Amino acid sequence: MTTTWQITPEWAGETVAVLGCGPSLTREAVGAVRDHVSRVIVVNHAHRLAPWADVLVALDGNWPDEHRRFAGRRVTGIEDPDLDASYIGPRWETVTLRPGHQVEVHNSGLAAVRLAAALGAGRILLIGFEPEENRRWYDDEVDTGDRPADDPYTGVAQGLVQITKQLAEQGVTVERWETPSNPPAVAPKKGGRG
Repeated sequence: MTTTWQITPEWAGETVAVLGCGPSLTREAVGAVRDHVSRVIVVNHAHRLAPWADVLVALDGNWPDEHRRFAGRRVTGIEDPDLDASYIGPRWETVTLRPGHQVEVHNSGLAAVRLAAALGAGRILLIGFEPEENRRWYDDEVDTGDRPADDPYTGVAQGLVQITKQLAEQGVTVERWETPSNPPAVAPKKGGRG
């Protein structure tokens, strides 16, 4: 049964990795970051490469059994009496695509970044965040065509830029980690799950 989660800054000042499902999410990147951060949030199917993560964020209600078996805290954006997860609300982002044109974006990756900040992260490392790409790391086929105007990923790239700027104003650093061979400098791991 979903229960509303009153989020507190229990991870104050920590470096938190948020693992999305973009093509840069690799076993090597996950292994490298695991040695350097104390907390990890996975988005949707990213838990397949980091089943030891602290939190799984999947806002949609169509949770497969593998999400339900995740050992860490499970977070959803819908209230569902049949879903044993913490409810954080639908998490819509209002994103400006261009002057005078805004869209509402409902995206688990963006919600995971907001959640990391709400939990008190001082630094957020993003792996597997390429919202401009037309594929995810686990896709067998790559859609190279243009996305339709009503595509659910419309505005996600702009939303990530917007969130990054907003969090920077609050003293929270958000940065992409795109290759394990060139990781950003991070503090040694402090504990957490693992």
